[in-house]
Amino acid sequence: MKCVVELSEAEEKTLQQMSLNHQHRDMRIRAAGVMMLGRKIKLTEAAAQLSVSGQSLYNWAHAWRESGIGGLLVGHKGGRPRSLSEAMIATAIEAASAELMTLRQIAQRVEEAHRVPFPCRLDARSTTLPRQPRRAKLEAARFGQFV
Repeated sequence: MKCVVELSEAEEKTLQQMSLNHQHRDMRIRAAGVMMLGRKIKLTEAAAQLSVSGQSLYNWAHAWRESGIGGLLVGHKGGRPRSLSEAMIATAIEAASAELMTLRQIAQRVEEAHRVPFPCRLDARSTTLPRQPRRAKLEAARFGQFV
């Protein structure tokens, strides 16, 4: 796949600064990728050096040609659709806030309210909540502290 980007001196300087200083890593990578293509580095080589797909690099170059730096700054638009609708999330939050419930009980409440099967797996080891090691829980219980 051949992909050529023509850059003026000012554009190259802008991309260089963006690749070094932008606060978001993905934007730094996009700027570096377009800059590499502007320096006539092959698409496949640049993609390998940046650990991205050739298609991503091609898309960034196209965005650069169409909209300049604004094209690179556009956020992520793809991805898998959410498993739970906003209404289901609201029901789950409401149920969990009302009384002490397990994940399974919350899922059952959501299923009853919306009359559809719960669309995702239940995992008790949520990554959103910090977990304490078992030893810390045992020591806290021994000293009469509630964890």
